[in-house]
Amino acid sequence: MGMKKGYLAMILHAHLPYVRHEERAHALEERWLYEALSETYLPMLAVFERLRERKAPFAFALTMSPTLLTLLTDEEMAARYVKHMKKTIELTQKELVRTVHEPELQNLARMYYARYRGLLDQFEGAGRNIVARLADLEASGHLELMTCGATHGFLPVIGREELRRAQVAVACETHEQIVGRRPRGIWLPECGYLPGIEKVLADEGLSYFLVDSHAFGERSVYRPLLAAGADVYALGRDPESTRQVWSSFTGYPGDPDYREYYRDIGFDLDLSYIRDYIHPDGIRVNTGIKYHRVTGRGEAKELYNPAWAAKKCNEHAAHFTASRLQRLHSLDWTATDGQPPLITAPYDAELFGHWWYEGPQWLEQVALQLAGTELGMTTPSAYLAQFPQAERAELSMSSWGRGGYADVWLNETNDWIYPHLHRLEERLVELVQKAERTDLLADLLTERALRQLARETLLAEASDWAFMITMGTTVEYGVRRTTEHLARAERLADLIEAGMVTESLLAEMEAATPIFPELNLDHFGRGEKADRVPKRRVLMLSWEFPPRTVGGLARHVYDLSRAMAEQGIEVHVVTCHGDGTPEYGVVEGVHVHRVDAPDYEHDDFVQWAALLNIRLGAMGSRVLGAYGPFDLVHAHDWLAAECAHLLSEVSGLPLVTTIHATEHGRNHGIHSELQYRIYEIEQKLARESAEVIVCSNYMQAELREVYGITDSKLHVLPNGVDLTELSRGLDLSGQVKNGTAKTVFYVGRLVPEKGVQVLLASAPAVLQQHPDTRFVIAGKGPMLTQLQEQARFLGIAGHVDFLGFVTDEERNRLMRDADVAVFPSLYEPFGIVALEAMGVGTPTLVARTGGLAEIVEHGRDGWLVEPGDPGSLCETLLQLFADPEGTRETAARGMQKAIDSYSWPAIARGTLLVYEQALQKKEQEVGEQR
Repeated sequence: MGMKKGYLAMILHAHLPYVRHEERAHALEERWLYEALSETYLPMLAVFERLRERKAPFAFALTMSPTLLTLLTDEEMAARYVKHMKKTIELTQKELVRTVHEPELQNLARMYYARYRGLLDQFEGAGRNIVARLADLEASGHLELMTCGATHGFLPVIGREELRRAQVAVACETHEQIVGRRPRGIWLPECGYLPGIEKVLADEGLSYFLVDSHAFGERSVYRPLLAAGADVYALGRDPESTRQVWSSFTGYPGDPDYREYYRDIGFDLDLSYIRDYIHPDGIRVNTGIKYHRVTGRGEAKELYNPAWAAKKCNEHAAHFTASRLQRLHSLDWTATDGQPPLITAPYDAELFGHWWYEGPQWLEQVALQLAGTELGMTTPSAYLAQFPQAERAELSMSSWGRGGYADVWLNETNDWIYPHLHRLEERLVELVQKAERTDLLADLLTERALRQLARETLLAEASDWAFMITMGTTVEYGVRRTTEHLARAERLADLIEAGMVTESLLAEMEAATPIFPELNLDHFGRGEKADRVPKRRVLMLSWEFPPRTVGGLARHVYDLSRAMAEQGIEVHVVTCHGDGTPEYGVVEGVHVHRVDAPDYEHDDFVQWAALLNIRLGAMGSRVLGAYGPFDLVHAHDWLAAECAHLLSEVSGLPLVTTIHATEHGRNHGIHSELQYRIYEIEQKLARESAEVIVCSNYMQAELREVYGITDSKLHVLPNGVDLTELSRGLDLSGQVKNGTAKTVFYVGRLVPEKGVQVLLASAPAVLQQHPDTRFVIAGKGPMLTQLQEQARFLGIAGHVDFLGFVTDEERNRLMRDADVAVFPSLYEPFGIVALEAMGVGTPTLVARTGGLAEIVEHGRDGWLVEPGDPGSLCETLLQLFADPEGTRETAARGMQKAIDSYSWPAIARGTLLVYEQALQKKEQEVGEQR
């Protein structure tokens, strides 16, 4: 294509669920296909062919879902449509007689008679197969046909990777079988993007997909991005382009001169007159004959005037064209390496013609009016072929549904679907894999049965059913279709397992859903796909997770979950939002689901925690339903206790808990009512957990002696250190620091138990011998003001830097540049920051308390001082400063110890062994109950 200043990709999404019904004559839902053919697909085909005949420089992209392609190429459905059209033409003839004395109505009746006669002639002229004509338009370069999910399954709520892959792979195969060529792009059902799905798309040879604008974050939607996980492009929806057309308040279709959709003679005329042209049971339906225009928002409607509507249509096309050119001129395309911007404008195809009668005419006028302007029409593939350069970026989970995420397809009205659906997905994959291992696929009846089981599962996954239930319009049909497919699939799975499948039953099921006749079972369990089945699926609960970081808990959960994901565990973390984080995302292989933390408006911290647990629990329940089945729940600390207990109890899953610190230890005992309430929550959490993980022998003794937890379910697994993360941007070659000025560094929360006040108390004596020493304090907390006042009182304020919060990279640099890192805690269950300081090769001095004393061997790989003793701390610091060579050697041994003994992969493996013990206990309990 010749160079334009910018390009417009208008993408129309044509989809219907699979509504073929053998078991019910005159199924109301089959009319959806007849209406879509008459009002959208045939008029749109006529527009495309007229534009080509006029040699207009136009291009559109059209998604055709596999279910729609199957319906459009079904000879029986075509015959039913012809029968329907003949009945409609008969009605238009009857209308010519009824309106003979009403000139305005007579003109409209003549319009409809001519229209429906022309549509039937067009359909017959296409050999009752419009797909072939659309494929011819693609071959001439005027149209690009895209695919969608096999049954339009909303990918983010499908539980098994194999089924997400099958939705894509079966779609591509069906498209190729019917259209005759492999699709290059995909409209992800409901634009539902799940991080990592690009790998599946790449495996199936797809080059691009669409996402809603918010998936791009702060990046411009006018230039495609390369998805992070594979060489597949993401095209971002331009909100303004769609809003002008689609908005129910300001969009073009609501103009008073356009035809009114909701005034149809099927509802307006007497039943005695219309009875033969509606449903045989007397149910009134849309006939397609509508005599009124929008007029206004009231119920009073005036007669439709086609000439007025045509004039408005041309005006709106001109307005849309001018608006797109204005947007183009506002973009600085020269700042993007000379690459012209791409305006991506996606719409539901059925908007044009079905909901908006004049829509196809409007599309034609837009194409004609854009000709000769600086904005060229293009298809996504044509644009990407000419401009392949793109930034690679991580995209967030998103959809174009209400709220931008999954709310439409997963909410309190339809969440009952997913436990059943996910169990069915599990059974399907297990049965296919079992058949592969035992050569059962050699048995033709078993292979056919598995294919039908896969069809029923895919049909049960269709997003249409959950959408209908949410919208409250065709709830009964959405529920019935869901339950029918689930029931048939479960029955078939039972028969396959029992070896009792019969030819007659199978033939009956196949006849009821003649879709995907060449379904490939490889997508459901064979080869490499079987290797991707997670070893375990874990729901992890933590009130903090990066970037929301209060203490070491966030870092622990982050590093542990990543290490577990690398070992094949599917980890879902439910946590609180950080700055700018999405509700859902995949962070280095970990599924992270976030909730808003309650505003801290209560003096009672336990009450605030209870509100937090309600939100974490609600999200956890949704995750269990949408992504299950899960194997267990893993809670971190008391702030997730209540929701952990509830989720474990309701789901029947075993509960594993990691206790990172205790209220008793933090306060050297229990001294207040608030502390006692937290102590009770901690004790209940530990006692109700199948297994309890602690980070040190010190913590194990505390749980045993203070909380009464038996050693049989206590497991000591230390925290770990990720040297790769710690060393990012650092030179760890062991630089030698020059000069006499010394830097003493502390990072952590500013709370009493961390002992920063002890460090400051030691400073005056240190400064007497090393007056250039600086004490750098990073972190925030309730003691900040008190510590600043202490520094002023001691006369050392000029030597102390309170930095507040620092990023991980800043912390790493400060730690590496320091002469010594000091952690003078009064209570410390483990002390991850001390281990991190050792990991970057910084001399590390810690208090002889809790887990810190277990990490450091005094004089060999670090130094120990007495907790709460400024004199001991001062003396040891001066010794380090006096022996720089010995200090460097000790620090080097500390670094090696951190690398060798505290790796996260090893800790993840230890955690998995604890999981297996919890699961084994659960199996024993179930066996005893039987």
